Amino acid sequence: MSLACPDLETMQAFVEDRLDDGARPAVVGHAETCAACRAVLIDWALGQEARLTGATTAPAEPPLLLARGALLDHFVVLDHLGSGGMAVVVAAYDTRLDRKVAIKLLRPELLGHVPADERRARLLREAQAMARLSHPNVITVHEVGTFGEHVFIAMELVEGGTLRDWLRAPRPWGAVVGMFMRVGAGLAAAHAAGLVHRDLKPENVLVGVDGRVRITDFGLVGAEVAPTGPDRPSSPSWLASLTRSGAVLGTPRYMAPEQHEGARVDARADQFAFAVALYEALYRVPLFAGASPDELAANARAGRIAE
Repeated sequence: MSLACPDLETMQAFVEDRLDDGARPAVVGHAETCAACRAVLIDWALGQEARLTGATTAPAEPPLLLARGALLDHFVVLDHLGSGGMAVVVAAYDTRLDRKVAIKLLRPELLGHVPADERRARLLREAQAMARLSHPNVITVHEVGTFGEHVFIAMELVEGGTLRDWLRAPRPWGAVVGMFMRVGAGLAAAHAAGLVHRDLKPENVLVGVDGRVRITDFGLVGAEVAPTGPDRPSSPSWLASLTRSGAVLGTPRYMAPEQHEGARVDARADQFAFAVALYEALYRVPLFAGASPDELAANARAGRIAE
């Protein structure tokens, strides 16, 4: 029988190492059986948003942060744009083609249970697949390569903000639907090319100052989910992920039922996330309620929509 979900305060204390040693085994034991709680714990440990509460935390100083002026192949780093569980993103100058680009340097350790050489090969394959996709509503990839043991992606630098930023202002419902129609067009094109996003949400959609929508991170946020069932490692590999890898499980608020269960996902999980995000954008409340990750997952599996 699964242990009850710890409350959010307890999970935060666990991540920040403030929890009494006697209480830690219960959190570990529960997270071994609850994919939703693992996702939240990993997410918080990597300094991401505590999305179930709507709060945000400042990102931890990334170990791969590139200083201004550093050289990455034929790119010169200009500014640090952001970091997360899977990558560091910087603005850079392309010395060959005389243009500014965004560089995403991927962390192959996000696939912690996969051998190092296979990690890099897998990320490189997915990045190359993304580079072959050309659609006005998907971020344009200019170049894919390797730097040491890491894979990097050079893509268009979009001046603007995220769809989440755009949605903060009151918008007519027709404008919201129109924006999501463009997101859907990019999503359909990616699925037709065999790419699955696995973490579609407003934060992963860019809205340029020209109003054009571009989806980012296709196929790269979850190259593989942790194994479950008889082939699952006996040790808590998710726990090692708190310091090694993270954004492979999705964002609980938008995850499809099979994703909550740790199963492999396909294009249908992206369609589910798209519908959840659209509902939230129109009604300004989450589609599924939940005071804990398990409750959120149970409501999603049962289709219990919040009023």
